[in-house]
Amino acid sequence: MGKIYQQTVIDTYSRHAFAKVYTEKNSLIAADMLNDKVLSFFDSEQIPLLRILTDRGTEYNGHK
Repeated sequence: MGKIYQQTVIDTYSRHAFAKVYTEKNSLIAADMLNDKVLSFFDSEQIPLLRILTDRGTEYNGHK
């Protein structure tokens, strides 16, 4: 199968965690994770998302 990557998001305030496995690692994957899991959850709970802290990986700044 090759390499697999896990995108993980943890909200330290509410202690909610989200994870999704992908076969690629790029900015579109990071955006998919946020749109599919994270933002939809916080929107449905009417909780504003103010900041996101990353590890400064290449998938978060648009470089490969």
